[in-house]
Amino acid sequence: MRSFSGVLCLLPLFCGSAFGWGCEGHQMVGLIARARLTPAASAAVDKLLADNPLDPSQRRFCKDRPADLMADSASWADDMKSQDKTFTWHFVDIPLAVKDAPGGIVAKWCEEIGPSVDGRDRPGCITTAIAYELNILRDKSKTGADRAKALRYLIHFYGDLTQPLHDSDNHDQGGNCTRITLFGQERLENLHGIWDDRLLSRDVNERKSNQSDYAKGIDTEFGAKWQTWGEAKTDVNAWAWEGHEIARSVTYGKLTPPIPVADPALGQTDRDGCNVERAKVEALHVAIAGEYAAVAVPVIRQQLAKAAYRLAGLLNQGF
Repeated sequence: MRSFSGVLCLLPLFCGSAFGWGCEGHQMVGLIARARLTPAASAAVDKLLADNPLDPSQRRFCKDRPADLMADSASWADDMKSQDKTFTWHFVDIPLAVKDAPGGIVAKWCEEIGPSVDGRDRPGCITTAIAYELNILRDKSKTGADRAKALRYLIHFYGDLTQPLHDSDNHDQGGNCTRITLFGQERLENLHGIWDDRLLSRDVNERKSNQSDYAKGIDTEFGAKWQTWGEAKTDVNAWAWEGHEIARSVTYGKLTPPIPVADPALGQTDRDGCNVERAKVEALHVAIAGEYAAVAVPVIRQQLAKAAYRLAGLLNQGF
């Protein structure tokens, strides 16, 4: 598991690049999901969130905040990583070299949810975190504040789970130690940040669109998949493996020159190890340009739609 969240923003390559889909993508998941809610579910979601509002004094990373309560809640879990000690809940580090596991289980790379010990991050990963928060949301004996908090976590985690680098690790902290050239820019970008928001923001700008219209466009493009994705049974293990395979075949698989797949036996990457990995990749002079984006951006759009439809399906059934 990634174990050095406390030093992330001491290192420039990590700041702002450890958030699945970034602000814009997470908010789009909320907007698309909203459009797929039944009127009853939409009203119930708004009531739960409005009756239990966020602390207005809380510092929010995303400064451009939409009026929609679901979309605004979508990035909140990233703001809570330090306070709630939930850094490890946002991903599952399945080694890129691993192609499958018996029964599609990810437990080998995931801990059950537990309390923080000695101020350290709480144990758990994204699949166990979703199950944990879902149980709270469904428990009507819980307070409104607890259930609203669980809902905000779920809105975020459903987005994180579809970001391929939250389901995989190539001995590089899910792409955070992998810095490459993006569209010929002099400043190197890390692969995680590129998939979080760089490619998405570039596509929004190239289409001369805005967040709301872009989200509507995704919903229109993938509307025929609503029944397949939105009415499917929740299967977080299968969804994690799905994201992992996309990381293998596209996120890393389409890079040129290719980055060698790391041996899972190498163990965890600490701070010094990340610097070593970064140096190795920089020596390869990996570059992303139009050809890579032409493959990656449609996948990103698809993954945002999946997250939104799965979330909306969950809330339609639950409310």
